[in-house]
Amino acid sequence: MEFTSKEQNPPETLQSLLKYEHKPGQAQRFLARMGKNFRWPSSMPEYLRRHSFRIIADIEFEFDDEVGFNFIFFYNALDRGEFTGHENEWVTVHNQKVVEYGKEYSDDQLDYVLETMPGAIQHPVDQTHLPLRSKPAKMMISQRANSGDDYKIRIRIRRPNEINLIAIFSYDFYDTMNNNKKYTCVVDTGAPESILPFHVKRILGRQEWSTNLRRAGGYGAPAEQVCASRMFEVQAKILLWENDPGNQVEYALGNDVTDKLAYVHEPGNSLKFLDIGDEIKLTTFLNTCH
Repeated sequence: MEFTSKEQNPPETLQSLLKYEHKPGQAQRFLARMGKNFRWPSSMPEYLRRHSFRIIADIEFEFDDEVGFNFIFFYNALDRGEFTGHENEWVTVHNQKVVEYGKEYSDDQLDYVLETMPGAIQHPVDQTHLPLRSKPAKMMISQRANSGDDYKIRIRIRRPNEINLIAIFSYDFYDTMNNNKKYTCVVDTGAPESILPFHVKRILGRQEWSTNLRRAGGYGAPAEQVCASRMFEVQAKILLWENDPGNQVEYALGNDVTDKLAYVHEPGNSLKFLDIGDEIKLTTFLNTCH
């Protein structure tokens, strides 16, 4: 499959594509699929070039490459001015064809679209909306265990009604598919959402994940994130770090569960979750607050 552009940017070469490589041989595999005259659309952001390159060169999940092809199609069409008159709309692309124009999908709508049209994307014509950004996460691991270590947790993730398919993370998780990259799983009160390793998708499968990347705000930036389009058991909603988030990402941040519980930081102690035995002391404390 080849894509051409009227822009005068030169065709990509093995050498020019090396900057996107995460694994040896990806540049060669990418060009073998795209053709020796392939040019990136001039309007395509660098982070989406990198993302499309990797999912076309290495297809880890079914329809991954279609996502990349659809992004390239979108930006070639944008360069040609084919979205004139739709500047304030989002475009749905499937099999490198425009399916519809409209407002940004809700999570439920997106989930339905991806179920019926795997590999589809929905993208804004107005590029000032990009990159899509997650809520900023601050590193606030002030809670410590008695040993002085971060307050580590074990994480179990599954979809409702799938009792036998569970992604489990110990206190320290090593991603064997990404050079044994280490993630430390911690409770973090600065994380507005739980952000977990990409390995979750390998365990639970390709379905129910948005095809639009989001960029980390605060901790982990500028790593990209994959957003769930459906709720998971226990977790209200989760994000995944991209497959190769960079050395600045060291933690899987879990906070959705703690948002549903009452807890306090006691000076010099680890995180304390409150129960009925703490009700009198908490009431007395609150009565002194004005």
